[in-house]
Amino acid sequence: MLSAALVVWEVELQLDQKEGAPVSSWTRAEALDRGKEKMESVIRWLAWFDYSDRETLADMLGVDANGQSAFFKRLEVSGFVQVEIAPGIRRRIYGLGEAGYEYALMLLPELDLKRRRRLPSWVSLVHSFSVQAAIIRRLPEIESIRPEKTLKHLRTVRLPDAILTMKNGGKIALEVELNHKSSPRVFNIFLSHLKNIRAEHYDRVLYVFPGEALCRLYREKFDLSVWPIYRMREGSTRLVLETNRNFDASQVHASNLFAFTVEGLYSL
Repeated sequence: MLSAALVVWEVELQLDQKEGAPVSSWTRAEALDRGKEKMESVIRWLAWFDYSDRETLADMLGVDANGQSAFFKRLEVSGFVQVEIAPGIRRRIYGLGEAGYEYALMLLPELDLKRRRRLPSWVSLVHSFSVQAAIIRRLPEIESIRPEKTLKHLRTVRLPDAILTMKNGGKIALEVELNHKSSPRVFNIFLSHLKNIRAEHYDRVLYVFPGEALCRLYREKFDLSVWPIYRMREGSTRLVLETNRNFDASQVHASNLFAFTVEGLYSL
């Protein structure tokens, strides 16, 4: 399957080159290399995030989506990606095809990659695409990306949406929030991040929001001098207030361990 897909990919790319303006053999070879590099970037990205769309993938590659029709057609024809239509909104969603899945196993052998049988809910897709958008915005500063699905082996209290290792050596936990969680969950997550920082899983946390109002709700809780402490009720996912304990947040406020920002994320 994979070897046949690679043959189809190269034949399609060479046909595209021949149909275009005459170019030197060196330029054609360069185009083949660049095409393979882009293809591997897309496969790696879809292995990390499961799903994406054409505009997001083009942003990740640093190209204009409107000029990439031939490239995405080759991805589909060769079997490296498969396209599904998101119900209700008729949006084309890209995932790994069979050949792409096999190629991803070679590119990312450390990843516990599983085949996806159906699209998740649109709410989950929008959150995933928003996480992707936040990462893409920072790509020039990023050395390596570890999305949430690559973090399962960590003995963390809370898994962020991604851990980004920056070119300056810092490790940032990325949290993209599109909706307001309950107050107990927000405080519990703040304290979970502090435990993860203490365990040296990352150095600080970056919260990204799509709007000022939501950011303000989180920031108001963070700025409280004392945080309530909640624990998980045994045998349940419900958080229960510990009335005899709380957390003095003054030292956290004096540090740069948490940052909150508002920026454009994914939108239909």
